Amino acid sequence: EESDRDSMQTAIREVWEETGLLDLGRLVGAPADVLRAAEEAEEAEEAPEAPVAEQEEDAKPDKAPKIKDKVAFHTKDTTMNVMQSEVGNLLMPLMDGGLHYFLAGARASVGVKSGRYVFEVKVIEVMDPAEDATARGKAKPQIRIGLATASSSLFLGDSEESICFDMEGAVMHHKLKRQGGAKFGSGDVLALVLNLDASSPNAGTVSIFKNGVRACQPQALPASLKGKALHPALSFRGATLHYNFSAVLSKPLPFSCRCLAEAAAKDVVVQPATSPPKDGKYEVLFPVCLPDEGTFDWLDMFLEKHPDHVELSDRAIAAWAEKSGLTRSKA
Repeated sequence: EESDRDSMQTAIREVWEETGLLDLGRLVGAPADVLRAAEEAEEAEEAPEAPVAEQEEDAKPDKAPKIKDKVAFHTKDTTMNVMQSEVGNLLMPLMDGGLHYFLAGARASVGVKSGRYVFEVKVIEVMDPAEDATARGKAKPQIRIGLATASSSLFLGDSEESICFDMEGAVMHHKLKRQGGAKFGSGDVLALVLNLDASSPNAGTVSIFKNGVRACQPQALPASLKGKALHPALSFRGATLHYNFSAVLSKPLPFSCRCLAEAAAKDVVVQPATSPPKDGKYEVLFPVCLPDEGTFDWLDMFLEKHPDHVELSDRAIAAWAEKSGLTRSKA
């Protein structure tokens, strides 16, 4: 009898651990000590975690000269499907034709190399294909908010040169995802804090706040990003976003923090905008090459010397589709 009792206790513990169903023990008449242990474990799971004290402190006065350039998204640092509003700091992707499958990307003109700074992004709208009859067959919306080097891909998390938080609550770097953020969607305001202040306990970290509340503990910057100027960057699909680099946050944080628009000149690097042609005419090149005679080798060398040009080819569109999560048919 004692052996049977022990076997039953063991079996109930195993089932409870797998299912988390305390009522199962009651239904089969589990011994009191088993039920008590199950209740304690369930209460421990339901109990909220003790709040962690905020280590970030209020920003100290800084009389260093501020940047004079406006923090912006230059056309050369955005993908071809990004539409910017003339006023209101809005970004949205082109959705006509097959473009609704492609990720849009944008990298800001100012990169942080020291100090601590914050910028905000509000999710104005996320298109849900399940609720929109006209959106059938369209790709699932995506939003990634993060940081990237000036030479990185415009698709956040795609390489070692960027790190981001996505709308599913994951942190992404070099194509690898792990939990470390908070899920967000329409109406949410996200604030990303980059701390490169050597005197801070959170030096070398990035944090995300959702509607003014910390959504994760400070995430250490990968080794590949340390010592480099990091620019605010966005990758998105099926969504309209509002960005805010100004001195006033729409959702205040638990501590005061300088926004990018009032950054000290010594703390940042500024990527200048490309001057428009004096005659208002832009250049389009149509290379004519012999088949299998190094066409794309020449093109790669040309683009390296002329980064302001954008390649339009089957190769470029296929690479863009792959980075957007599309796969080629094996047929």
